[in-house]
Amino acid sequence: MKRRTVLKIAAVPAILVVGFVGMQALGSTKKESHKRDIKAEARAVETQMLAFGDMALMVEGDGVIQSERELELISEATGRVTFAVNDLKDGTFVRKGQLVMQVDSRDVENDLLALRSEFMNAVASLLPELRLDEGPVYKRWFDYFNSLDIGEPVPDLPEIMKPQEKIQVSAKDIFGKYYAVKNQELKLSKYEIRAPFSGYITSAGVIENTFVSQGQQLFTLSDARNLVVPVPLLVDESQQIDFRSPPRVTIYADERGGGEYIEGRITRKDTNIDRNSQTLNVYVTFSNDDLNPHFLPGNYVHVGIEGKMLYDVARVPRNLLANEGFVYTMSDSGTLARQRVEVVALQGNTAIVKNTMPDETVIVTTVLQKPLVGMDISSVNMPELNPEPPLAEAEDDKSTGLADHDEGAGVESVAAGG
Repeated sequence: MKRRTVLKIAAVPAILVVGFVGMQALGSTKKESHKRDIKAEARAVETQMLAFGDMALMVEGDGVIQSERELELISEATGRVTFAVNDLKDGTFVRKGQLVMQVDSRDVENDLLALRSEFMNAVASLLPELRLDEGPVYKRWFDYFNSLDIGEPVPDLPEIMKPQEKIQVSAKDIFGKYYAVKNQELKLSKYEIRAPFSGYITSAGVIENTFVSQGQQLFTLSDARNLVVPVPLLVDESQQIDFRSPPRVTIYADERGGGEYIEGRITRKDTNIDRNSQTLNVYVTFSNDDLNPHFLPGNYVHVGIEGKMLYDVARVPRNLLANEGFVYTMSDSGTLARQRVEVVALQGNTAIVKNTMPDETVIVTTVLQKPLVGMDISSVNMPELNPEPPLAEAEDDKSTGLADHDEGAGVESVAAGG
């Protein structure tokens, strides 16, 4: 019993020693790791090389065509309408000098004929007295009497040369009768309305035999050939236009700036800014001589105004600009970089920047969600700049070139020998 007890007690340290030695042996062995380092894949992006040069700014805007001349016609006579072109319906086109409307004027015409008759009698009664005095004065008034026609407007009176002649003319009340006739002729002219310029009528309509009174509004005549487009521009946009020299202006019928167009010019601009829109109007005038329906009053048009000239600049998509005035670029080593730019002007979705960057700078046109400067990128739409051919291919090309050169030299020598 004592022997067994001794053996058990002695076995415990032995087991501990063997276990410790085994653990040391196992810990000293190194296992080779089969884990591979995964290289981050280059991110594919679209790129664009900046092209610097001189360009003229183009300021664009929209507006509604208006007539440069609008005339509201009001009746200056009272009576029955005897004529109205197309019953003065809305949209009726009339030409310059055309009779538009006429009011019954027979009573006014009769009064005018009676006044002309009285004036002719007064001149006729003056002739015998003048004939007794001087021949030249008599001839001048005799010729004037012969030019009078009761159905035509009275011509201007002859020039009074001498005091005696003036006394004789005044005694016959020729001045009073002359101006009475002129007054009646003016009154008669108000019974008919002729178009002072070509244009379209805006009216509720006036038909024949309608009674009109003095002061009644008849219609509005809008000039269809001389037109104007007010174009609202922001202050920054207006500062991009050189108003000292008339800029070139193009008016497009299409809102996108295509299709039919017509040339115009800037004639004036507002000096006060609209408080609500923070814009000021630039007025573009043009002539629509052919009465093109795309450029009639009321049409909505797109206007392009040539702005100031900029030198050594480039266009950059506006959405690529970071808040701090940077753009992301692609370095020669194929990594993402960041470059500060100086913006000269903003036009729509485009920013115009100065040439403050190195030549052949390639910008990244893909909008990156989480851009990290230094990350690997690759261009999907642009070949590598100045690619270098592999060394083996270069040597092959070199040896091929030498062989061709030797072959050519042989041909030349044979030809010389021949």
